[in-house]
Formats: sequence, C-alpha cells, structure tokens
Amino acid sequence: MERIIVMAKSQVGVIADITAALAEAHINILSVNTENTGETGLVILTAEDNDAALQALTTAGFRAVIDDVLVFRLRDEPGALAKVAERFKVAGVNIQSLHILDRHGDYVTFALSSDDREKAETLVGPEALV
Repeated sequence: MERIIVMAKSQVGVIADITAALAEAHINILSVNTENTGETGLVILTAEDNDAALQALTTAGFRAVIDDVLVFRLRDEPGALAKVAERFKVAGVNIQSLHILDRHGDYVTFALSSDDREKAETLVGPEALV
C-alpha cells in the first residue's frame, strides 16, 4: 500500500491548507494521521489517487513523498507487536516507520515501512498480511 508523507512547518492552519489543496483537486482522502516532531510536522495520508494527490500537494508548495508500506493485522493483545518487532531485531531489518491504522474488534491494523520490504513480509508472516 502506498501512502503520502507531507513534511511541513508545525503551525496553525497546515492541515487546513493541505486538505484545501486536495479538495481543490477533487481528491478524496481515505486516511490521515499527523505527528508533531518539534518545528516540523508530518501528515501521513492515503487518497483515492495518490499520484494526483502528490501532484496537488507539490503544486501547492508542500514537500511530500510517496512511501510504500506493508499493511498487516495482529490480535489486539499485550505483546503481539513486541513479538513481531523482536523478529525484525533478530533479522537485522530496520523498521523505518510504524503506524496504527485501525482498531476493530480483536485486531489492530498497522502500516510499516522498512529497509527490506521482502524480508519484512516474511517477518510479519503471511497470515498477518492484509
């Protein structure tokens, strides 16, 4: 799954400006997360058309990139993510980003990017891939 990461100065109105740029291009947002990392904020989103969304955002002056993530599901219980993270550690695969996308019923859905996509799929396990 691809997602867009927008890097912007952490200030009032950034979300309004990002969503306005997408609305003006008639692009529907499917998911969005934000993180404040000090002076810089990250807006992580998916859209119905990520390529068009990336174009609209860069045209509006935002620094944005498309990132390919692995989406997987684990039981929503203590230690489930720790077990997967340990597999990455032992295999020497770096987890570059990890986000909770959704909690539903007894499961949590995650988006993960790593320095080795193929190995990451193996480490997560085929039964967990979405």
